[in-house]
Amino acid sequence: MRKNVKLLISAVLMGTLFLGLFGCGKKEEEETRVQGEVYVPEYAQLDFENDYINETVISGDTAFFNASNYYDETGSGGNFIYKYNLLENKAEKLAYEIDENSYINGMAIDGDGNLALIENRYDYTMDENGEITDETNTMELRIVSAEDGSVINSADIMELFADNENIYIQSFTMDGQGNFYLWVSEDSTVYVINKEFQKVCDIPVEGWINSMVTSKEGDVYVSIYGETGLEIRKIDISAKKLGEPVSGLGEGYGNYSFYTGTNESILVRNNDQISSFDLQSGTLTELFRWLDVDVNADDVDCMGELSDGRIWALTREWLSDGNTTYELIFLSKKDASEVAEKEEIVFGTLWLDSDLKKNIIDFNKKSTQYRIKVKEYASEDYQTGLTQFNADLTTGNCPDIIELSSLDFEQYASKGVLEDLYPYMEESGIKKEDYLENILEAYESDGKLYGIIPKFYVSSVMAKASLVGDIDGWTLSEMLDFVEEQNPENVFAYGYRSSIFYYCIYNNIDEFIDWETGKCSFDGEEFIRTLEFAAKFPEELDNNNEEQEGIAARIHADKILLMEQSLSSVQEYQMMNGLFGEKVSYVGYPNSERKGNLIQPVSGSMGLAAKSQHKEGAWEFMKTVLSEEYQDSLVSEHGAWGFPVKKSSLEKQFELDMTPGYYEDAEGNKVENPKTTWGYDDFTMEIMAATQEEVDAVRELITSAERLSGNVNEQLVNIITEEAEPFFKGQKSAADTAGIIQNRIQIYVNENR
Repeated sequence: MRKNVKLLISAVLMGTLFLGLFGCGKKEEEETRVQGEVYVPEYAQLDFENDYINETVISGDTAFFNASNYYDETGSGGNFIYKYNLLENKAEKLAYEIDENSYINGMAIDGDGNLALIENRYDYTMDENGEITDETNTMELRIVSAEDGSVINSADIMELFADNENIYIQSFTMDGQGNFYLWVSEDSTVYVINKEFQKVCDIPVEGWINSMVTSKEGDVYVSIYGETGLEIRKIDISAKKLGEPVSGLGEGYGNYSFYTGTNESILVRNNDQISSFDLQSGTLTELFRWLDVDVNADDVDCMGELSDGRIWALTREWLSDGNTTYELIFLSKKDASEVAEKEEIVFGTLWLDSDLKKNIIDFNKKSTQYRIKVKEYASEDYQTGLTQFNADLTTGNCPDIIELSSLDFEQYASKGVLEDLYPYMEESGIKKEDYLENILEAYESDGKLYGIIPKFYVSSVMAKASLVGDIDGWTLSEMLDFVEEQNPENVFAYGYRSSIFYYCIYNNIDEFIDWETGKCSFDGEEFIRTLEFAAKFPEELDNNNEEQEGIAARIHADKILLMEQSLSSVQEYQMMNGLFGEKVSYVGYPNSERKGNLIQPVSGSMGLAAKSQHKEGAWEFMKTVLSEEYQDSLVSEHGAWGFPVKKSSLEKQFELDMTPGYYEDAEGNKVENPKTTWGYDDFTMEIMAATQEEVDAVRELITSAERLSGNVNEQLVNIITEEAEPFFKGQKSAADTAGIIQNRIQIYVNENR
């Protein structure tokens, strides 16, 4: 058994307590030392071995874990229950046996500190032919001693569910009087059972219960979504119904979880934010955000509040080999004066990518000098956030590091917003020739580098080579000619009006706007022809056509001509070849240079603000994604999802793709084992080790990509969408519509050059 380890303390500051704005427009002397209390995390290993934790239940300073273990050396394993003293970080394995025909369907802790659990059991007998002749299902509600794991009391409660043998308990808890609450989604009912195992009442619930929680006061509440968003309601067993919504949580939708509180009624987790909530007064008090205490919210499995005031959490990280690793985190309040001060670097983004979040947390944990503070503009409202983001980039409030994947970087580069990164690379000993030059150059302008990409896809459009020939690009007119000649049932598998604009116009906007000269050409023949082409497609997709053939069948029958796809790996390339069933041409998106394969940044792309007063610290973080260690980790951790930008790391990925694995069959023959199985709609195939020819084709496809995908200005999209609507309704001609769009976009370009 693994022993307790020394707790490691990492200094972390709560974002809500910062008194100064350390953006690029502020002077160093204006920065102010954080005052008041801050949360500081301590890290520890769990005090028991486990491969996977199936379920956790918490009451104050005690937790019970239902965990699975498998021992390779003996070939045996099983499920076990551990009682855990969180104050002392010590585990005790209960002598309670869960056999292979049983599983735990819910756990709670009663008023005496014992474990209440629901155990489902399936038993059967087989005849001499291996046929099942008798089978029984039972659902036992049991009280198990927390001291020795013995069963204190139990009852079969299957009869409560109207002979439905496939009942699954979605949520299970107890109130302060010892009543059991079981939420069953099959009949949308909460069943209440008293401590003598007698049914108290059934409470029907309209809609889905997101969670069920017992408050500090001993009452049970459910959270559901109503007309205005999340609602939390008390279960009133005397009235046999749900109470009125409790006010104070605010309106809207989010990823909420609720936990029993110690100081207040409950703890509330909404995405990255942790708050305490007083149910009586309806007062919600923010405590901290996970990112501000160097914890990845995506990894948090459960959490609670201890009697000494600390918040604790159990995190679960999925490893590349399919296994999991767990860590305990204890968060204590400390005076800010006790915490080492770090220079703050502001990272601005519309939404924070999960890989970037992990990178930021890792950097903040390791760095003794710098700290990345995230400003997520579109976390609440996209349009408002986008407007503010664009405004901040040209003012004194600009972030130090700018996430570029959703921005037209050339506009900002031309305005002097972005710093040239080549001198920083040179000073750090990072050689351009060690990286895929075409990927770096996608963020170049006038020989200067304004952004870096750690990982990417190749976004392209595929067609049968037998239909288009062995070509790797076409102009917009050539694409329209081809489609009109074929006159297919569908051009794209998911072709609708706005997707046609993205394919023909938005991903090719530089064909119609020259930002250097300011000239626009939306009133030209090609744009007018595109309007008329888009009018042939429905405004929205019809997803209710159950009789429609699958995509593979329609491709084979030439009912679909083109497939848009973001190619993430050699494995996906193999799968798409199988889907088409013949040679595929990557014709890409139409443009005048016939170079339509696009670079799609994955895990974000970053630029450095030219006015930043923290450039050295900002670059310290930015360069980590170019390091050999990080680039190689993209291979080991995400081998089938995205290409690393460092050449040596990409070659390691290709080597893995071509390396076969084998197993020995019953006759002792060596047989190649499939690496995985890929699927798309109605098509699936086993992926074997790639051939040299397949890897070379992917390498060539990567090299052919020169321009960025997704660098679409949403304001331009909105102009085109708004002004095209009268044309699609038959109220204006295509030429008149194109003229109006030309005028509006020309004004926008003149104002924003």
